[in-house]
Amino acid sequence: MILRHRYHMLFEFSELDWLFHDSEDIDAFLKRIIDLIYKHMNITGCSIYLWDESSEQLIFMASEKTVDQAPFRNGEFTGLNIRKGQGVCGRAIDSGSIEYGSKRRLVMAAPIQRGSIPVGVLNLERAKRPFSIIDEGVIRVLTSQLANILENAKLFYSGNRNSYLEPGQHSLEFSSQIILQGIAGAPGTAFGDSYTLDRQRSFTELRRIKYDKVYTLGELEKAIEKTEEQLLELQKNVEENLSDSASLIFTSHLLILKDNSFRTEIKTRINNGNNAPAALLAVTENYIKAFSESENPFVKEKVEDLEDLVQRIFSNMIGDSSAPVNVEGRVVISKSLYPSDMLMLASEKAAGILLVTGGITAHIAILAQSLKMPLVIIDFPDLIKTDKPLPILIDGQTGKLCINPGKRIIMEFQSIQADRQANPEEMMLPDLITSRDGTRVNLFTNINLIPDLEEAMRMNAGGVGLYRTEFPFLLRSSFPTEEEQYAVYKQVIELAPDKPITFRTLDVGGDKILSYYKDYTEENPFLGLRSIRFCLKNPAVFRQQLRAILRAAGKRKIKLMFPMISTMEELRSARVLVQECHEDLQMSGIPSIMPEIGAMIEIPSLLGILDHLCDEVDFLSIGSNDFVQYMLAVDRNNEKMSEYYVPHNPSVLRALNQIAEACIKHNVELTICGEMAHQKEYLPFLLGIGIRQFSVSTSFLNQTQRIISETSITEAEIIADAALEHSSIYEIERILGIS
Repeated sequence: MILRHRYHMLFEFSELDWLFHDSEDIDAFLKRIIDLIYKHMNITGCSIYLWDESSEQLIFMASEKTVDQAPFRNGEFTGLNIRKGQGVCGRAIDSGSIEYGSKRRLVMAAPIQRGSIPVGVLNLERAKRPFSIIDEGVIRVLTSQLANILENAKLFYSGNRNSYLEPGQHSLEFSSQIILQGIAGAPGTAFGDSYTLDRQRSFTELRRIKYDKVYTLGELEKAIEKTEEQLLELQKNVEENLSDSASLIFTSHLLILKDNSFRTEIKTRINNGNNAPAALLAVTENYIKAFSESENPFVKEKVEDLEDLVQRIFSNMIGDSSAPVNVEGRVVISKSLYPSDMLMLASEKAAGILLVTGGITAHIAILAQSLKMPLVIIDFPDLIKTDKPLPILIDGQTGKLCINPGKRIIMEFQSIQADRQANPEEMMLPDLITSRDGTRVNLFTNINLIPDLEEAMRMNAGGVGLYRTEFPFLLRSSFPTEEEQYAVYKQVIELAPDKPITFRTLDVGGDKILSYYKDYTEENPFLGLRSIRFCLKNPAVFRQQLRAILRAAGKRKIKLMFPMISTMEELRSARVLVQECHEDLQMSGIPSIMPEIGAMIEIPSLLGILDHLCDEVDFLSIGSNDFVQYMLAVDRNNEKMSEYYVPHNPSVLRALNQIAEACIKHNVELTICGEMAHQKEYLPFLLGIGIRQFSVSTSFLNQTQRIISETSITEAEIIADAALEHSSIYEIERILGIS
């Protein structure tokens, strides 16, 4: 009876996010929460307080009086603001633990916190029956889910938000310090004025400009010439710093500038009496209309290139400050970014990026890590509506961001920056990495771009556990040729002459879309034509890549890994193509040897055929991000589903153990990559089930090595065994130390 009641509550609480979105305002949301608690908990008093960092006190927000007019039954429900340590609520926010008003356990104060960061306190009271351990468990679940919503909902409270968007307004203005919790995308901190990258909106603003003078054709030509020089300089910077991404990301901009029909149409309008800016805008809008109506997605994408280009020309002609030509030292706010945008912002020395769509875009986060660009993702699209630059501080390690940071927070930021400069994270790894009790563990790096590998080799990484070969594809406007791929792969081979290298074949689809591939319209791209499926459906593209890799390797033994394998037939078909390419090269007199063949375990269908799989591969690698996604049927890029994306779900942990046992039984080398491979909560478990090879992004090498060296394998095995015994996520969180 009790358990059924408890799980009924958990089901209700799992709908909190939807309850929030269905509420007309935050007060209504809090009323519904209190109503829900009254409905299930048999209580006589309930209050919600939020922690205010600026005043360092709990601010009263709601109580049962917002639901009915029942009087308070305890002095704790006075509605007054509370300081740390003051009363049961103050003790709860101070200790971070559930506190009781007396030994009778009739008053419970539960801290609402995100990780170790205080958000507020939920205060409950009963008249007779004491609160039990079961009640504590239920309230912990509720407060953990409330934390995710209330951390960002603070923004809407009158004490923190001085002005808001009224009907007819086009911008938001913030005048006080606001701290928000987002999702960590790429580590690092950044502090600077914001720059809003919203091309469509910025382009619309150009129509509203009133010109103080008549601009001549000569002035326009000078602006175009200056724009071309700027683009060529940006392109040069990209090529010098990211040589393997020789993508010519500004090619389309330059081609438009050189297009005779484009310039002739503008010239004709100017000769007919139009002011040069108006002529430029009119011709551009005609092109945008034509591009937008095209059925070719690649042509449609060029709309953004054209908008970006024209804003640059306007800036150089009339000094328009809205044009995106100077982001140096600024935190860029945007709804979405292409990989080429990331390269452009890096080349223009942006300080950091704030994506305001909420969902994690995997390849953008990965690219930001490679570019050492701090990135935070938050579900707050209204931030894009800010007109004036805002001082913003972001922390890509924790996902925190602060708008209008006060002196104290700025000083903390400066202190962190000074510490990092004095003690840089990039330290040499030992030749031999071991656990605390002396067990050897191999630590490899994931690389996306050549600078990743250069840094990893400086740090003495054990090798390349995962080279994501898709990035040279993603950063281009057309398929790279075999020769272009060969040049990139050759650099990889030469930079790690005596280290193992694992090439993962082309992994596109899902959120990694090739804009120049015409057949990409899918209802559900994550379950569609992606990874090995794409390669087998496009054998000409696949063969080019395989030949380029084998040619670059020459007589050196490398590892070749196929992503998203779901059947033995896929594995065998891919291996046959490798064999054919190898034989073709040999017949042509080009040095080539067969690589070791492996597969990524990302799809649960492989769990039933692990023994057969192990018989036909040289090695296996667990892609933990996609593996969790497909095990749990949860889109990991969907912020609204984040509470369901739980890597420590018992089914996931048992599946990982099953894979590890199969590899040990068949003596097949096993590596794990993805987020789990560097997270301190999971490393002891993974070591405990027998995984001895980890591949992480270069920025996480030191952190991962440190955790491994502090972990005892004996203790890790005890932790793993205990976690595998339980079917409750909450018990597993207790065992793994997940707050």
